[in-house]
Parts: sequence; C-alpha cells; structure tokens
Amino acid sequence: MGKRITDIVMLPNISKNIFGQRIESITGRFTELGCRVAVSPEYAREYGVPENCTEYDGKGCDAFLVLGGDGSMIEAAHYTMGTGIPVVGMNFGHLGYLTELAEGDEEELKKLVLGEYEVDERMMLTAEICDGYGNVRTSFTVLNDIVLTNGPVSRMISFDLYADGVKIQTLRADGLIAATPTGSTAYSLSAGGPVIDPKLRGICVTPICAHSLGIRPIVFGEDSHIRILNFYRNNSSVFINADGRDIAGIEEGDVINIRKSSEVFRLIRLRPYGFLSVLDRKLSGRS
Repeated sequence: MGKRITDIVMLPNISKNIFGQRIESITGRFTELGCRVAVSPEYAREYGVPENCTEYDGKGCDAFLVLGGDGSMIEAAHYTMGTGIPVVGMNFGHLGYLTELAEGDEEELKKLVLGEYEVDERMMLTAEICDGYGNVRTSFTVLNDIVLTNGPVSRMISFDLYADGVKIQTLRADGLIAATPTGSTAYSLSAGGPVIDPKLRGICVTPICAHSLGIRPIVFGEDSHIRILNFYRNNSSVFINADGRDIAGIEEGDVINIRKSSEVFRLIRLRPYGFLSVLDRKLSGRS
C-alpha cells in the first residue's frame, strides 16, 4: 500500500493531440474522488487550463500522471529528477511499456486516491564525458540508456572498454549501448542484448554491430565503473546519445565514465502483473 494521493499533477504530451474531453474526463474523475488536480505549464500555455484544474506552480505534489507513451515517461523521469515524487503513466503512445494504464482506464485512478498501489524504484545511470586532463566537459543522467554511436556517415569506430580499471576488450563496432535494467527492453534488446528484470540492479553493455564473432553483451554489477576510451574514429564523428533526448560530440582524447546514478525513478504500479507478464503483453502486441 502507498500513501493516499490527494494532490496530483498531469503531464500530458502536448504533441499527442489528446482531446480536451479526455483530459476533462480524467480531471472530473479525480475531482469526484476528492483529489486536487493541476496540469503542466506547457499544456496550459498550449491549450489552456481545463475545468476543475489549476496550473502547476512547481511547489510539489503527491504524484505525477503522465499522459503519453514511453518517451513521455522518460521525459517525466528527467522532469521529476531530484524530487522523489512518484509517476504513473496512462498510455497514449505505441508500446507503452513503462505506462501502467491504457487510454480510458479512468476507473483505475481511484486506486491512487485510496493508496492501493506499489512504487518501484528504477535504477538510473550517470555518464560523464571527460577531456584528456580529467576535466568533466558534460554529464547526463538517464533512465534507459547511454548510446555511443558514429556520425551521419556510417563508418566503424574502434575503442577500448574498461570495467573497474580492468580492460575488457578493444571493440570495432558501430557503437555501444550502456543500459539500465529498465532500458534493457529498448535499443539494447534490438541490438541483441538480454532482457533484465528491473528489480535487479546492473549495467548492461551491448555492442552495436560488432565486427567479431566473440564479442557479446555483458551485464556488470550495479557499482561497476565503466570507462570507454582510446577512440579511433576513422574520419567519422562520434556522439553520445542520452535517453534519445540529449547529444554530445566526442573529441580526441575524451574518456566516457558511466556509473550508477544516485537518482532513482519512482514508478507507480497499480496492478499485480509481474515483470514477465508485462513484457509478454507489451512486446507481443497485446494490451
């Protein structure tokens, strides 16, 4: 059982063209249950403030309700970082692996007000790009993955992979994915990586199109320090892509450090489905 939620903020994906009557149906249901409802400033600017609703003032709440797909949930992980406020999702996207509810599941919202839910704490990763002198040029925190990739011209790149000071291998590949257990069902899965139960903690490192029969994905412990260095770029640009939303270029002599973040994403679960059941339903295309 969780805390009874009496103050909730909706984070609709404004690019999804979610109809106003759907928003009003959700706010109306929360109001009937005695819950205060606010909407994100971004939505308020674009569409106005719905009936029975206020504009979120940034002063905190009991929970966030995301209306969108998995991309919206990743955005919510960044939006709520450092707050400790839990998030629940209603799927208006395609796969909706991270979302708990389907469009039209308004009756399930009463479980939030009654405290009939559990909260999963999902591991996140931090990546730092350091120059040759050890100075941090930029850093990212992600829920899903850090992706090392080549530029617009598809050329193989070479680099060394270290874990806890030990050289694991020199790779020649199109890139590399470092994923959390949550991110193991995203790009890493498509690249041949394993599915990892999000209750486990670890860092999954998956090469992208490695030019070797002997290079396979590796799952390191959650406290491992992953380093990627000694890049040979083959006259191609090399980039870091963080959760598909932030990009940074890799320069000569740079070192990428990847570790478990002190941040966690608090994900509300309303239903008793186990991880494998959710995986089967979502990836097989069933609702």
